[in-house]
Amino acid sequence: MRGQNPVKGKKKGRKILWIVLVVICAVVFLVSGGMLLHYGLEYHQIDSENQQVEQLLEQEPTQEQIEALPEGAQEQTAAPYAANQDFVGSITVPNTVIHYAVVQTTDNDKYLHTSFYGTYSRLGTVFADYRCQIAPEGMSDNTILYGHNANNGSFFHELTNYTSASYAQSHSTVQFDTIYENQTYVVIGAFLADPDATGEDLFDYQNYIDFSRRDFATFQEQITQRSYFHASVDWDETDRYLTLSTCDYDINNGRIVVVARALREGETADGVSYTDNTNQRMPNVWYTSRNMDNPFL
Repeated sequence: MRGQNPVKGKKKGRKILWIVLVVICAVVFLVSGGMLLHYGLEYHQIDSENQQVEQLLEQEPTQEQIEALPEGAQEQTAAPYAANQDFVGSITVPNTVIHYAVVQTTDNDKYLHTSFYGTYSRLGTVFADYRCQIAPEGMSDNTILYGHNANNGSFFHELTNYTSASYAQSHSTVQFDTIYENQTYVVIGAFLADPDATGEDLFDYQNYIDFSRRDFATFQEQITQRSYFHASVDWDETDRYLTLSTCDYDINNGRIVVVARALREGETADGVSYTDNTNQRMPNVWYTSRNMDNPFL
């Protein structure tokens, strides 16, 4: 009886290995292609819906829609309010893609993954912190809006550009029109935040809503230290503020936060100038990830 040919056995083994590798590559290709197709279709659907909502913001309301508005609301907000009664206004940053409806409900979870029309959406909807007051009698000292940092550049992605004085200079205003009033805000700071920070490193900006409960001096000091830039305008406890928050990947679970104050009566943003902060404070994890000492701790 003859023994097995070792050369022939090796060739057969290589052939099987080659077939296995081809099958694995094909599976990886099909799965990756399927995921790309899925995300592509998802982004297309989200973009299409965003366009519908944008048109809704500009739509002329019917008399029936106007009559269904809450007392004190502006008539031009009737069409989006009729589509979703969680609608509280629209946010616009001129010269960016940021022009979205803003909703508010009884928690900060629902609209993380719910579209304006109430269906599931991975990118959700821009929403106001449920603790903020948006009412005919006035607004909170600081209104906080949250939006996703989308890979396709939509929603609050462009907030991540507020890392220099030059960008702030060319994007110095934010328009937040609620169902009760229209208001322009001037940007006064932007910073990187770590929600997981503790002790002296913590700046829980999302809890500075009512300055009678949280110290304004701390709010101002933290923003001044942490901002990528400084604005030439003054700002104090008597002003009203708007804070925009989105995810950032410079640190794990990071946030980019842009803060603006309402223009005062008769004031414009003309002539506002910005300078880079040369002694900026970053979250402690930013220093440790770069093997640097934190000079602020």
